[in-house]
Amino acid sequence: MTDRNQAAASSDHDSPWKEALERYFPDFLALLFPHIHAEIDWTRGHSFLDKELQRIVRDAETGRRYADKLVAVARRDGSPAWVLVHVEVQGEPEAAQRPAHVRLQPSA
Repeated sequence: MTDRNQAAASSDHDSPWKEALERYFPDFLALLFPHIHAEIDWTRGHSFLDKELQRIVRDAETGRRYADKLVAVARRDGSPAWVLVHVEVQGEPEAAQRPAHVRLQPSA
């Protein structure tokens, strides 16, 4: 398999994770990061900032196996914040030992 084919195959593995994170984002946080879920005012909605994240993180064409999402939310006090979700897709032995990381930060 060529490097290009390997990168495409890796990308295909990332896509379902990204779609699942989008579809089940509130449930994902409630299950795995309840303290962050509790700080968000879910009645105000949330939006995914994929284009903004791509401008910040340039990891294309490296065969990355991450499902990264940057999400704009509102805290319970009404202040805007971002949630950065970084999940390493399981399948590589070294990746299997690293947990998901989620950070809630005030948006600038």
